[in-house]
Amino acid sequence: MKDRHTPEPQLKGVIGPSKFFTLAFGAIIGVGWIVMLGDWLGKAGPIGAIAAFLAGGLLMTLVALSYAEMATMLPVSGGEVAYTYEVYGVPVCFATGWFLALSYIAFTSFEAISAAWVVDALVPGMTGATLYRSLGAAVKADSLVLGLTGMIAITLLNLRGVKEATTAQELLTYGKIACAAVFITAGILWGKTSHLVPLVQVSGGRTNWAGLIAVFVTTPVWFAGFNVIPQVMEEKAPGTSWRTIGRVFGASIISAALFYCLLILSASMSVPWTRLLVVELPAADAFRAAFHSAALAKLVLMSALLGLVGTWNAVFIAASRVLFALGRAKIIHPPFGVTHPARKTPTRAIVFVGLLGSCGVLLGRNAIAPIVNVGATCFGLVFFLTCFGVIKMRRNQPRRERPFRVPGGILSAGTASVVSGLMFLVSLYEPYRASNRTFPLEWKIVLGWAILGVLFWTVANRGRKSVSEPERRRSILGLGASAP
Repeated sequence: MKDRHTPEPQLKGVIGPSKFFTLAFGAIIGVGWIVMLGDWLGKAGPIGAIAAFLAGGLLMTLVALSYAEMATMLPVSGGEVAYTYEVYGVPVCFATGWFLALSYIAFTSFEAISAAWVVDALVPGMTGATLYRSLGAAVKADSLVLGLTGMIAITLLNLRGVKEATTAQELLTYGKIACAAVFITAGILWGKTSHLVPLVQVSGGRTNWAGLIAVFVTTPVWFAGFNVIPQVMEEKAPGTSWRTIGRVFGASIISAALFYCLLILSASMSVPWTRLLVVELPAADAFRAAFHSAALAKLVLMSALLGLVGTWNAVFIAASRVLFALGRAKIIHPPFGVTHPARKTPTRAIVFVGLLGSCGVLLGRNAIAPIVNVGATCFGLVFFLTCFGVIKMRRNQPRRERPFRVPGGILSAGTASVVSGLMFLVSLYEPYRASNRTFPLEWKIVLGWAILGVLFWTVANRGRKSVSEPERRRSILGLGASAP
């Protein structure tokens, strides 16, 4: 088989430290907190929920730092596509990239569906007429139009170029932080510590440890998003050091943990927290009731909307880069790996993500929980493969240059692997338990995506075999890649 030294499609290097941070933090802190706050408090109470998020953030920091070692060692587009190729080979590389793309595309649909929810809270009465029912819920005209219009806008933004997309990400993320700073500060300064009692949820006169653990095991879902960084490592701006980017991984998790804890504390101090268990949007209702201010409640909703669009943009970028990496290596259909001659964007991958994400929007609001569960399953598996890959690379290639090394070495990476493996198993079991031990929708989605993956793998078989392994290695790991 001929080894052809042809130029590979390249992406434009324009992303600096601030943009890496806003991509990660923006992907982590989306819209989920505005609706899930009551669930966290109901299970663990304010201090119990804070403790759960601190513990979860600590463990997810180990996962993020393990990612940082891999990402700075293999700084190419597609992130986990490259890591699993180097550690496990082509079949696992394809499966990883394919299911990672599913999780990102699913979350673009999640954000599109959720957008109507938040906008309707900001401007009541915008739901429109019912068009049809899906998964037992009505799909409203205005909600559908808003979701699809938003998907088109995000697609067009990404087609313009990564510079424009990441600049928008900075504005969205820092705008969200500014809004959040106002209502969090108000809650802590003018709230009452007496509203925090009882500090933890109790059951039968005792601390509800089961509830606290239930919040803790879901925290990996609420910290997922830092792994957007590896997807765009190839687009690093000149002069940005790999070590700095490695630190951004940990900083994004620590910042997210601080946000969650301050949110829980400020909302619970604003009103007696037990009142927040029975309202639809507890974060907004807490500040409305405490300060008799509709404006402050709308500020909370605006922060959520900015977070939603930021997450939407970040996961859209990530999904397109995963498909681009697979296409450039001819593991799937090669056109996915083509870039625009002027803008250097993966045009076909971007359009594919926009089209498939739009299909998810048609499922309606009751698709939100299955989307989150499917995303948790895919992330758990990919996190495990990456963290365990750090251990294998340390043993198999100990002399390889590592611009950033995870503190604690193999012990930290091993702990991160266990955490990720448990996240994967729990995310698989929970939908089965919740569906009274029937075949849940989440499993059907994963199975359907797997079947589609087999089709993509089969169609690309001829192109995949036409590429020599040294050539594929350069496509995935860079032109300077050498054999291990």
